[in-house]
Amino acid sequence: MMDLKAAVLAALDSPGAAPAWPRAEGALPRIAVADDQISVSAQADGAPYLYEHIVQISVYAADQAALETLFGQVHDAMTRLGLRLLSARDLYDETAYAWRKELRYRCLAHNDLIYQ
Repeated sequence: MMDLKAAVLAALDSPGAAPAWPRAEGALPRIAVADDQISVSAQADGAPYLYEHIVQISVYAADQAALETLFGQVHDAMTRLGLRLLSARDLYDETAYAWRKELRYRCLAHNDLIYQ
């Protein structure tokens, strides 16, 4: 099974991208990547074939303009990787004192090959 979280972090190529975002870890802007859902489709003999990955990306920024700019960069990187946007949600995170955009992306993968 592919480590999609590592592939997403590599595709983002950003010093602010990490698998988790504790508040004390660094300054804004930040990008947090987490596996949201992984499911497997099997062949007739029961062997795994296709994996459906849904990844959640949380984008944090000090203001809404910076949030939208960062979202554009994240979206471009995920599209190049072969992931498709499922949902996006804007909110203000009072714990992080930052604007946040919650994104969910989906792909199908077989070994190290991502299908759209």
